[in-house]
Amino acid sequence: VVQHALPGQQAGILVHQPHIGREPAASQPTVKAQFARIAGFQRLACLLGIGRFVLAGLSACMLQVHSGEALVITRFGAPVRVLLQPGLAWRLPPPLETVVPVDLRLRTTSSGLQDVGTRDGLRVIMQSYVAWQVPADSSHITRFLRAVQNQPDEAARQIATFAGSAMETGSSRFALGNLVNTDRSQLR
Repeated sequence: VVQHALPGQQAGILVHQPHIGREPAASQPTVKAQFARIAGFQRLACLLGIGRFVLAGLSACMLQVHSGEALVITRFGAPVRVLLQPGLAWRLPPPLETVVPVDLRLRTTSSGLQDVGTRDGLRVIMQSYVAWQVPADSSHITRFLRAVQNQPDEAARQIATFAGSAMETGSSRFALGNLVNTDRSQLR
């Protein structure tokens, strides 16, 4: 603070003029500029928060179909559509639509060893193997979902039961000599 007498004033009267002899401080922000700066940071933080929310929502709606599988989109539990082509796909957010993956790969099932009878009354222990898969078509996939609730183990159990029944009825139509023989012409 510099105090001095101005020309035309009496001696002894001092006038306080703090900016004489130096430039006013232009680099110091005013209160209005400080509030504008704080408001700018708040706007930026709000926009970043909204951006994160939008990205989280988009990522919840995006899904990937892998090779060898199908995705069934269900809306409130009812199948709406089946996605078969590998790649990215979209759906509504999880409370509205859910995704059920269905494996389309080839599977094998065994009937297990079974004691079956032949036409001539003899007993034979037999076993059958079945290779199966869900066909890559939307009607078969939805039928698979309804029949076994997308449980491949349950489907394998049912197939093994059918194979065992077919083996039982099939073997009862033949004599043992028609099933097991060293002469190829005798086999049926």
